[in-house]
Amino acid sequence: MPGVDLFRTGTYHFELPASLIADSPLKARDHARLLVVNRIQRTIEHKHIYDLPGILGPRYLLVANNTKVFKARLLGEREGTGGKVEFFLLSKTGPLAWQGMMKTGARVAPGFSFTVPTPSGGKIQAKVISRLEREGGALFEASFSEDPVEANAGEVPLPPYIVQRRESEGKNAVTSDELANYNTVFAKESGSVAAPTAGRHFTLELLNQLREQGIHWEEITLHVGIGTFKPVSCSDIRDHSMHGEMSLIPRDVAERLNEAKRSGRKILAVGTTSARTLEGRALLSSDPPWLEPGSKEVNLYIHPGSGHEWKWVDAMLTNFHLPGSTLLMMVAARIGDPEFTLQVYQKAIQERYRFYSYGDAMLILDR
Repeated sequence: MPGVDLFRTGTYHFELPASLIADSPLKARDHARLLVVNRIQRTIEHKHIYDLPGILGPRYLLVANNTKVFKARLLGEREGTGGKVEFFLLSKTGPLAWQGMMKTGARVAPGFSFTVPTPSGGKIQAKVISRLEREGGALFEASFSEDPVEANAGEVPLPPYIVQRRESEGKNAVTSDELANYNTVFAKESGSVAAPTAGRHFTLELLNQLREQGIHWEEITLHVGIGTFKPVSCSDIRDHSMHGEMSLIPRDVAERLNEAKRSGRKILAVGTTSARTLEGRALLSSDPPWLEPGSKEVNLYIHPGSGHEWKWVDAMLTNFHLPGSTLLMMVAARIGDPEFTLQVYQKAIQERYRFYSYGDAMLILDR
């Protein structure tokens, strides 16, 4: 692609009108719009999610991420000063220790102490053990006097633009109905700080329709953490470090997926997290590559200049992502051309598709 610098972060930027950021969900999940991209023929069609049974056929098998968002946002106070502290739980590193991102008006170093209130009226004591990353000055490890998740001390970590809309409506704590609406209808395995957005579009009725068409459905798990949403702050995308996220592929699921791949079924990854898990867990010593069962950390970074050869994913369903994000870069790698990818995004903007977590979707096919 002459004239296109695959490694320049600016290559993956575009202007997004704020009016297209979806800060509230549709009443019917499967009524989201669907932009269908044929990456080989470079054609675009405008459909809806409920059209999927007619678009796909029985040769397809859909693989979705069944992770579930937990209450990872802790709001507390610094001991001694009462200053506000926000600690965003990412991953458990010990019985009473968590890695997380912290927001506070004070400088943070090991020994920094704060408290977090619990619903029972008590307080959890917390202390920063170490600063894990200097880039952005936000990633830390902290120890707690009791586990904040078991104590139900946190709040649902909704994206900032959704929080702003809720606050403008005078809403405080997220209700159980809102949390259920933010999660997918098939969410089972608790451990994510954000919902896998492409999976949000499915309803139980749509899943039944897919099965009636002979389209198979399997579920794996990737707990969404900093690896998914950490912004690319360097000018060369190769300098970005991709954090690992824990994945799980049950043995029976791996066996069915391996058999499906051997029999020639088309694998459609529902979301970038499913795609990254499948591609990151494939053992390349066999043909076709064998999918490894069990738990394993995945930190695969797929972008147009990475040289990644897609071994498992034949098609992908995904929402519309942030400019300059690793998610957009993965989409560009799947489509195979950053320029065409941005042309597709410009068409989505022109047609007023909705962006981000509660937004519309794109289906990338090879036909």
